Amino acid sequence: MQTINELSHDIVDEFAVYNTVDAKYAHLFEIGDQLVPMEEQVKNETNKVRGCQSDLWFELQYRDGRFHLKADSDSMVIKGIAGLLVRIVENCPPAEIQQLNLDFLDELEIWKLASERNNGLMAMLQHIKQQAARALGELDTSTGQSGSGNV
Repeated sequence: MQTINELSHDIVDEFAVYNTVDAKYAHLFEIGDQLVPMEEQVKNETNKVRGCQSDLWFELQYRDGRFHLKADSDSMVIKGIAGLLVRIVENCPPAEIQQLNLDFLDELEIWKLASERNNGLMAMLQHIKQQAARALGELDTSTGQSGSGNV
């Protein structure tokens, strides 16, 4: 199983084969289009990412000691970035989830603003980490299992 850092490096390598910003965006849009559709009932206030100008939802679940993420957005760019985060978070163990960062996005060279200065990106990161912390807080310490699995 790859670590968050290994997956991030793989994504950077994947985008490096594209020579233009337009080609990189086209690939990002394809990634967003490949997301598993989210059910409308989970596009709710709990799962909505606040601080992002676009409508964006993350549904983070914790099952069998690993995190699983579903995402959707009304913005093609944000949906593509969400698709990258789904790849990274899928099957992520609790010990790694709080280490998640978006530094790899800067290496994709698709915009000039650094990730740590982009409020929408930081809102995504904060939302995932908060949901993960809540999920881990809901763990039954006697069994190590979560109640509902949903965050």
